[in-house]
Amino acid sequence: MNPIKLNPDRPPVSSSDEIVIVIVRATSSQIADKSLPDEEAAADFRLSTDALNFHRIVWRIREEQGEVQQKLMGNVRTKLCRKRGYDVEEFDAALTATQERPRLPFGWTALDLAQHRLAARPIRLLNPELEASRYAKGIFGLALYLQEIQKEEPILLPVEQVRELLVAKKVVVAGTIKRLVELGLLEMTKAEYNTGSAREFRFRGVEGKDYEGERAGPKSGKKQAKKQEEEDD
Repeated sequence: MNPIKLNPDRPPVSSSDEIVIVIVRATSSQIADKSLPDEEAAADFRLSTDALNFHRIVWRIREEQGEVQQKLMGNVRTKLCRKRGYDVEEFDAALTATQERPRLPFGWTALDLAQHRLAARPIRLLNPELEASRYAKGIFGLALYLQEIQKEEPILLPVEQVRELLVAKKVVVAGTIKRLVELGLLEMTKAEYNTGSAREFRFRGVEGKDYEGERAGPKSGKKQAKKQEEEDD
């Protein structure tokens, strides 16, 4: 596989051994944050969390690289079971039990995932008032994919984080969000909020009326790289 940076403060990983280390570290951190009553509870939580992190890494690789090499993740499964002392059947059962639980790819927030999908599947605004605005296009696009991720749940558009993604001033982001609400493209579902929190919205844009997909730009080097057999030991 091509190297992938699963943790922002650690080097990219590209082998099954490195992925196993990421899973073990992540699970250990999650266990440390829990007040578990005994070792039996800790062992049960460790198994389920290892399985969940396995799924989240598969999801992350698929989002970034388009496919997941079965040989690679098969090696991760084997080596993780060996390191933890799991029976393979035991771990497979945990994988089955947790397969619907991941909410986000490993290491990403919902906004990270929305940004990635917007870059992969850009949109064009059909409202003449907005079509030339990169701020409206960026915020509308993020909202579209955030709603896709959140399904029926409201979405958050934290001004500070959106500002960083769009390289824009906070007042520009706030003003653009307000205009999208006024045009009915976003619905503010929770206007009141505490300092430091983000207002809640629902995406109300209609494909074909308010926006349409446009052709993505040139593929990244990762996407252009030829598929090759994984030589992973």
